[in-house]
Amino acid sequence: MNGWRKQIIDQLPYSYHSTIFLKDVDNLLSDEDIILFLQKENISLVQVNDRAELRRIYESNRNYEKGKWIYCVTGNKEFTFPFDMLQQGYYIELNIHDIMPSFSAQIIRQLDSEVLDALYAVSPQQQGSLSNADTCNFILKRVYKLAYDLVETEEEWMNLLIKIHESRYPLAPILREFIKEKIERKGISKEKLTLIESRAIFYQYLQAQWEEFVKQNINNDISVKDGYIDTYHKEHFLHSEHIQRAIQHLFIEGRLQAVEIDVERNIPLWAQNGVKQRSYNPLKDIQYLVDKVDSKLLIERKHHKDWIEIIDTFSQIKDLQLNYNMEKETVDSLASQVDAQFKEWMLTDYRALAGLSPYIKPAMVHHILPHLQLKDEKKQALIIMDGMSFIQWKQIKHALESNFTFEEYGVFAWVPTITEISRMSIFQATIPRLQKSTREEKAWKQFWNKESISDMHITFENILAQGDFSSKEFSALERSNNKKAAIILRNIDKLTHGAIQGLEGMYAEIDVWLKTNYLQDLLLHLKESGYSTYITSDHGNKESVGIGKVKQGSLVETKGERARIYSDPVFRDDAATQYSSVKWPNYGFSDDRHFLVAESGEAFVTKGQHIVSHGGISIEEVIVPFIKVY
Repeated sequence: MNGWRKQIIDQLPYSYHSTIFLKDVDNLLSDEDIILFLQKENISLVQVNDRAELRRIYESNRNYEKGKWIYCVTGNKEFTFPFDMLQQGYYIELNIHDIMPSFSAQIIRQLDSEVLDALYAVSPQQQGSLSNADTCNFILKRVYKLAYDLVETEEEWMNLLIKIHESRYPLAPILREFIKEKIERKGISKEKLTLIESRAIFYQYLQAQWEEFVKQNINNDISVKDGYIDTYHKEHFLHSEHIQRAIQHLFIEGRLQAVEIDVERNIPLWAQNGVKQRSYNPLKDIQYLVDKVDSKLLIERKHHKDWIEIIDTFSQIKDLQLNYNMEKETVDSLASQVDAQFKEWMLTDYRALAGLSPYIKPAMVHHILPHLQLKDEKKQALIIMDGMSFIQWKQIKHALESNFTFEEYGVFAWVPTITEISRMSIFQATIPRLQKSTREEKAWKQFWNKESISDMHITFENILAQGDFSSKEFSALERSNNKKAAIILRNIDKLTHGAIQGLEGMYAEIDVWLKTNYLQDLLLHLKESGYSTYITSDHGNKESVGIGKVKQGSLVETKGERARIYSDPVFRDDAATQYSSVKWPNYGFSDDRHFLVAESGEAFVTKGQHIVSHGGISIEEVIVPFIKVY
């Protein structure tokens, strides 16, 4: 442990106190490396939001004797720990100013841990204290490498926006506002200035500009030759060679959609990815994406954000393979490489995710509701697509993107990746060990009741969406005073368990369902009704081949196709000696639960049987989409 993390650890007196109550003003402990260090020291970090939740968890942990505990409240809100607890522990506050005193705390407290790493590395270059403006300038120039002050034209502004939205580091709101203020003085319109605020909105604008560009230039055979610009079109920013080079990969990665044209044309090299002709062959695009995943796999120390990028790219590859019925060998080989490394990471680093804060982004499914709670949104709808993987999301996105724009991210499901565990974690908003025996609907209402929202403003639906959409199915759309709506759509999970033709069969059946426009019409109604809508899943799915049924009768508590749950570790260990499998540690569960999960691509079903199922620790099952709909 070094750098700013070491300074944080050095402030925690865990050697002398088994219980620490901590106010983390600047969200400093929400870091995978810090949490893993604490866990190796047998210290559990528990994020709490209110005193009632703190009391429930604290009393539960008093009977859970192993280890030490840090109870953490994030942010600068008014919160006092109960006196009787403080008598049994130690209280401390963490503040970013103590870690990097040269920079404005108001600015750097909005940065996530990766940006702090980069800033800490260059901080010795700065002597003395900086103002807010100088801190912003230092970060943008030294960390993000953005020459924002050199922007003079629309072309240069668009080029800067691409760099900002494609950066590994998210740009904090206060930095976005700083850039907007500087660029506004250059005469850039307010409409184009707002494109810095959201990646989704920027890509929507870029897509519209590209479609117009194709219509005016390529479809009319105007300026289609490399290096040629006629007088009429020379001012369009897409004629810039810098922009052309910058956007080519956006089409391959699915961030921008290629425009289909009916007549075969001789398209210049830079534009070929943005135009889809009848002769299109995805092999070149697939190889580009495979190379991108391979480069990610070479990173020695991967964090959960790296795996989210990997599953996003891998799913784009799989979508191309399924959509164009390409051979599976290359994709299956890549999947084996990804899952082999992912398994190692899951067994060592996954356990840190539960302790991360949902303050900026949710990391696990039980962070989703606390994350929504932090949003300043009057009406919220959470759509849970039961069993939807990132691969299915890519297919669904194609059917929706002509009417909606999406801010895409990923969250980690709980393992075993089965509905009864991972979906309940969404609604109870806590780790499995602390969950109560409560129905999902009741848990959803209780969560918002704590925010002083009464049941009359909360709705819950669990639907198998069939036929044409009807708003009468959803009380949230019928009641104008509704504020919080949970909608479970079971279609994908239903198709998963009946997928006798594998993912190819599922792809075809999902396509049939999407053509009913049920989901599109639901999202349109929610938008018209004033909802901020989010789409997520409780777990993904994996195509697998049977290695044989485990015959243990009543000795096993839950008999899943890719996961088995035992109350006695002896029976779990006995099965593990007979079948290819992974003895999964009971992270987040009580000591009386013991898990056995199948290896990637295998299932505890009749030998040789092909299925699509879930429960295991493959990347396709564990990381699921978390989408904001615009």
